Amino acid sequence: MRKKIFTLCTLALSIIAVAQQKDSNAASKEGITVSAMGGYSEPIFYGLSFERESELKANKHNTSAIFAVYMTDLEYEKSLFTENGKGFGIDLGTRTYLQRGKKSGFYSQNYLSYSQTRFDNNLPGAGDGKYSYWSLINGDFGYKIDIGAGINLDIFAGYNWKWEVKGKNGVDNKDFDNFVFRAGFKAGYRF
Repeated sequence: MRKKIFTLCTLALSIIAVAQQKDSNAASKEGITVSAMGGYSEPIFYGLSFERESELKANKHNTSAIFAVYMTDLEYEKSLFTENGKGFGIDLGTRTYLQRGKKSGFYSQNYLSYSQTRFDNNLPGAGDGKYSYWSLINGDFGYKIDIGAGINLDIFAGYNWKWEVKGKNGVDNKDFDNFVFRAGFKAGYRF
């Protein structure tokens, strides 16, 4: 009976050791993290973010490619009326982890962004309106926490310098700020 228990314990320990070894090897390879995200800025945003990690480099700052697609919610106030608009945004950029040899912890990132918001209700004298912008200078600093089992949490804050496209149908881009701060949260799973 003792031999059977000893054999089962030895087998269980060897399986756990091999599983741990495979897990640490998997963390050093490229991976994709899919995250639900939301944040506060002008406009408010919520959607999906995709992070494609490069292979882990022990003595270098590791990088990732970031792609995000999200919905926007923007309030337009002018004179005596307030209008809510809905739209979308797309970000494409890179992330660099500040601690060498890690794919979590503090990071900086920069995006190229495009966003468009439509105001579908009646604006005074014009009807439906549209507000959109490009952003080439859109930096964030954040912290990514790897909880385990592929799950991670990510908080970030930064700024967005918007290059606005002329508003249409009663929406004046001069009514919006060009330089805005942003902060957000992501919860994701690494594949």
